[in-house]
Amino acid sequence: MNMSGERYSQIIWPRVSGSRASPVWTGAGFDVDGEIRPVLANDTGASGWSNELADLVSLEVAPDRPLGIASRRHAIDALRRAAAVGTGKTVLEIGCANGFLLEDIASAFPDTVLLGSDYALPPLEQLAARLPAVPLVQLDLVRSNLPDNFCDAVVMLNVLEHIEDDAAALEQVHRMLKPGGTLVIEVPSSPSLYDNFDRLVGHFRRYTMGDLVKRLERAGFSVSRKSHLGFFVFPVYWPLVQVKKLVSTDSADNPGVASSRVKAGRKSAIQSAIFSLETALRPVIPMPFGVRCLVSATA
Repeated sequence: MNMSGERYSQIIWPRVSGSRASPVWTGAGFDVDGEIRPVLANDTGASGWSNELADLVSLEVAPDRPLGIASRRHAIDALRRAAAVGTGKTVLEIGCANGFLLEDIASAFPDTVLLGSDYALPPLEQLAARLPAVPLVQLDLVRSNLPDNFCDAVVMLNVLEHIEDDAAALEQVHRMLKPGGTLVIEVPSSPSLYDNFDRLVGHFRRYTMGDLVKRLERAGFSVSRKSHLGFFVFPVYWPLVQVKKLVSTDSADNPGVASSRVKAGRKSAIQSAIFSLETALRPVIPMPFGVRCLVSATA
């Protein structure tokens, strides 16, 4: 086992169905009964998630989208404030999608032990080719078989809304975190914004901040910080969505609904400036509304 593998030697990886022993991370894949696998694939239960849905969602998380950049910056700042990154710290990203946040954390805090997980297998297999030194696990969160109290932080960016039983999902996150560990979570805000795009990409709901905080507290978390993302764009975005819901004839399964939303969020100088300003002001100015809820909580 190389030094990269040694960093993960304390994690007891879940046994793959039919295997004789627990997998071993080698630093460049999982040794499962002598076979090296780039991703630790697991059985996943019934879900509204699918590989096709993963492909659709991936369209919305291009690395240069201003909203995504602001989201990742907030997550990294939250991890830094909580002292949850650096030497001896283990961070699990649930719903790692295309791996942009994992790359950002690895660049900013190279001594952090990183793990990525997602429900759909194909995106993980593609990511493994790009990030071969990061263990990637296929994970059905509500039936997680990762060990208790094994990580210092969990990051979930726009994941919880895809899970029907979000209470069970948060209980699993609490179980996997060490006592005092940090959860950095982001979800779509404002139920009044729920539209065909949400349905198309598999969102069961959008959240109010109060509702999200209550669900976290019921799962055993203590909320330490909360704010919103998209504070400056919300006053324009909200009425546009309401008008579109009134006049649109698009069906919930029309791919054009997704493509139009993706195009609207592409990189532009104006959007980049707006979200950069918001990122700079968030630590000193409360942002009581926005298009996404941002919360840091302690297990």
